[in-house]
Amino acid sequence: MDYQNNGPVRSGDYGTAGSQTNYAMPSEKKGLAVAALIFGILSIIGFCCCLNVITAPLALIFGFISLAKHRAGKGMAITGIVFALISIAIIGMMLFSVRDILPYSEQITTDYMQLVNDQDEVFPAYEADGTLPPYIEKYKEAPLKDILDKRGLTIEQIMDILDQNYKNGQLPKYDFSMPDSQPAAEPVV
Repeated sequence: MDYQNNGPVRSGDYGTAGSQTNYAMPSEKKGLAVAALIFGILSIIGFCCCLNVITAPLALIFGFISLAKHRAGKGMAITGIVFALISIAIIGMMLFSVRDILPYSEQITTDYMQLVNDQDEVFPAYEADGTLPPYIEKYKEAPLKDILDKRGLTIEQIMDILDQNYKNGQLPKYDFSMPDSQPAAEPVV
């Protein structure tokens, strides 16, 4: 190699004197890190609808594989892992906060559906003299009363809010009742 004004020139190079040869650098593989980051972001955004049950593990897997293979995009991989862990922690805290309600969730849902079904009878009676139907009266006794007490609520406060919604026409009107007899299924021919 001959050295001229601007750097090395190879013999046999017919370019101008001082021209330098540029070699293309191989592109660094960031696919796993990008995937970890995307799934990490989706796990944060989608935790409210439990989308993070799918996206958080994927973010962790892609992030750790990217870090283990020492690929480019280390920051993206770490960020994806951190987002996934945050979304898992949020879901964990939410489940922890409602752990005492979970055993009664089906009963609470059934009672609410019944209340919505009977709203035209229940709320006028409640407004008149505070009468509660039997399926709501049980919220004045343990263990359901304890759950409400823990949150600083009473069944009367909840009924007052629902009554206000009823008066404003904001309480949904659904018919959750099941017909007494369901028609038999027609055989497929």
